[in-house]
Amino acid sequence: MADNSNYELMVAIDFGTTYSGYAFQFTGEYDPEDPTKKILSPQSWNDGPTKLTSMKTPTCLLLDRNQDIDSFGYIAEDKYADLCMDGDNMNWYYFRRFKMKLHDTKGLKKTTLIADETGKQLPALTVFGKSIRCLKDHLIELLRKRNFDPTDDEIKWVLTVPAIWDDTAKGFMREAANMAGILSKHLTIALEPEAASLFCQYLPVEKFSVGGQTKFSDAKPGTTYMIVDLGGGTADITVHEKVENGKLKEVYQASGGPWGGTSVDAAYIALISRIIGGPVFAKFMKEQTFDYLDMMRDFESVKRNVSLSTTDDVKMKMPVSLSETCSSARNKDFKTLVKEAREDKNITFIGDKAKFKPVLMQNLFKKATDKIVSHMKKILDTTPAGKKVSLILMVGGFSESAYIQDVIKKEFHDKKGRKVLVPKDAGISVVQGAVVYGRQPGNITSRVLRYSYGVAVSPKFEEGKHNQSKMKTVAGVNRCGDVFSKFINIGTAVEVGHQVKQSYKTIDPLATSCAFRVFFSTDEDPMYTDDVSCQPLGQLDVDYPNPYKRILDIEVDYIFGDTELSIKAIETDSKCTCQTKLRMLE
Repeated sequence: MADNSNYELMVAIDFGTTYSGYAFQFTGEYDPEDPTKKILSPQSWNDGPTKLTSMKTPTCLLLDRNQDIDSFGYIAEDKYADLCMDGDNMNWYYFRRFKMKLHDTKGLKKTTLIADETGKQLPALTVFGKSIRCLKDHLIELLRKRNFDPTDDEIKWVLTVPAIWDDTAKGFMREAANMAGILSKHLTIALEPEAASLFCQYLPVEKFSVGGQTKFSDAKPGTTYMIVDLGGGTADITVHEKVENGKLKEVYQASGGPWGGTSVDAAYIALISRIIGGPVFAKFMKEQTFDYLDMMRDFESVKRNVSLSTTDDVKMKMPVSLSETCSSARNKDFKTLVKEAREDKNITFIGDKAKFKPVLMQNLFKKATDKIVSHMKKILDTTPAGKKVSLILMVGGFSESAYIQDVIKKEFHDKKGRKVLVPKDAGISVVQGAVVYGRQPGNITSRVLRYSYGVAVSPKFEEGKHNQSKMKTVAGVNRCGDVFSKFINIGTAVEVGHQVKQSYKTIDPLATSCAFRVFFSTDEDPMYTDDVSCQPLGQLDVDYPNPYKRILDIEVDYIFGDTELSIKAIETDSKCTCQTKLRMLE
């Protein structure tokens, strides 16, 4: 394990769907007894007209017509709104809430494209890389103001990702960080719920806004608890057990889905679209982009205060241009369309403000909360690890929602002896916890594999066993292509450093390199690598010495248990180390 004391600074980047930020800690101020001390975050993110209480900034990237960085975060959001008002936004690239592309895209590649708000496409790697660059540059500028100008070798970086992301998405984020000028040797990938879990080990009672009567840090070894990490895009749920010396092990693999805070925004958009018509709302978004962004900003602000016990109407300013668009497209203003949609009992008006009945606003959360609660119950009620859970720890930005806290407390708090805990500032528990993880990566001792892993091989074709369409003739021998050769099972509990050895024989006696296609699958025993359950992890390139020009046996060690798969190889006879690189598909 790398000696992180050699770095002057530990920096964690939390790249979120809705908001992003970073935290840092100087090595000289690190206290191993309480690693949460002296973790700093920028205080200058709270820019912009809404003045939202957030130690992060919106995940918004603005590029000019040459695809060069103009701005990021609140500044990008404000400038793009001004460009929309001036009608000049079509010459710029504006990306927002694009992180979910990595969750939604199957078969992620270096060439994968994502569209900006106007439909213009750029490589996803470019967009993510430039965004990470903005966060990095913001930190460096802050440090220089403090008269500290670090070199690349003086900073250890930790980049957080959802635990439910697959290996290709993790590799993608590492590539994006490299594009941002963060070298792989200085970078660790941390899983968001794990980071938050480590952070909360050190929090005193007064640092929990809910359930504070239970001191989480005093939980004894053997205590099993569920981490419910609710972000802007995803709900990331896993189960940990405390072991000796403050260490943790994963006892049920991370699972979840796209049930984060942005799903509430989507429900709000769906509500307005249902009232005025989808094409009309699309017209409003395109032609009145400034007002659309302003409307969603207002919703982002007010939705935080909606709770299960809310009894007062929720007031929001509705843009005049929304009603004008309705009149232009349908010859009826917004108020009339609300009445025709039979929502006039739930939505009333005072001047330019709409008043939404509490039940209507609460229903916007329902799809997400139903999914989250159902998934939690499935784990708690049907799995051996879930049945042992005595504490439920809520972290992530969406966990700061009063409504989601109320729902989960109602369903689980003081039920079957369980307690629900929510740390204050739950939204920054991940990024600050990632700093702790950077200092103490060994405190997560084992994990549970979410996939089966294997490589593509071509064994001799067997009639009745292999599909006829897979048969190919190689050097006069009938072989079956694309066979999934598994080397480890989904659901396997692996300690950090767990090695799986596999031997492969080279084909070309003159070659000094070979390549394997590595795949992962949600099935235990897929037959072929192009089965629907399989995805390519990447291509493993192996360079080896071959002075005598002969067929060789290559022994490959697949090393599990960390947040990323690592690989090493040797040539079996000579024991010479081979150079290995697992690279994303082009």
